[in-house]
Amino acid sequence: MVSGWNLADAAVSHSGSRGCGGRDRLGRVGGLDGRAGPSARRRGAEDAPGRRSSKGGRAGDEPGRSGTSEAGRPAGGGGQIGECLGRSRGGFTTKIHLAAEGRCRPLAFVLTPGHYGDGPQLERVLEKVSVPRTGVGRPRTRPDRVLADKAYTSRVNRHYLRRRGIPHTIPERLDQQKHRKNRGSRGGRPTGFDSERYKKRNTVERTINRLKGFRAVATRYEKRAYVYLGTVTLAALVIWLRT
Repeated sequence: MVSGWNLADAAVSHSGSRGCGGRDRLGRVGGLDGRAGPSARRRGAEDAPGRRSSKGGRAGDEPGRSGTSEAGRPAGGGGQIGECLGRSRGGFTTKIHLAAEGRCRPLAFVLTPGHYGDGPQLERVLEKVSVPRTGVGRPRTRPDRVLADKAYTSRVNRHYLRRRGIPHTIPERLDQQKHRKNRGSRGGRPTGFDSERYKKRNTVERTINRLKGFRAVATRYEKRAYVYLGTVTLAALVIWLRT
């Protein structure tokens, strides 16, 4: 039985090849700059006799390298943002936003570029959680309580949790406390906070440490976001099987 879920994020660096001048070559490989390269079958057709092989076009109305992208490519491409890569203080990174249960096992995770904020991802992470019951019935999608740090203390997140009827323990930032007090009675009541209950939030940090125990998760080597998401999913499955 999952009694409480904890939320946090982990930033992982990307190991990408670099070209001259220190610029990342990743944005120019495999169509990450918005253009899709041709498949092996297309390249063979371009070199066939009687076909145009000049750069930028092919015979007839079929597009070449500068035309439309190929069918069957996974959605979500189109630059570094589409592949969940971004510049942050840690360098070229990807963030893993995740929810974990009390035994340090991941329940759901979302990938974003490294410079994205944590708070806006709370709803996305919670919407992905679905815990099967031991007996009959629908999977659980609402925990007994959510614990999260100050990064998730926005009014939008609190309103979302109240609307779903989810109790939460999230500390209020100092600037929010000051703003609420300055407004007087219009600032509303202070948010409830249980410091003893909040101590259990460290389980999500321990979950992140378990995930980063896998080298392929701690440092991203994959170019595509969906491939790296599969790597994180596999690591999460191993954690569940071991515990």
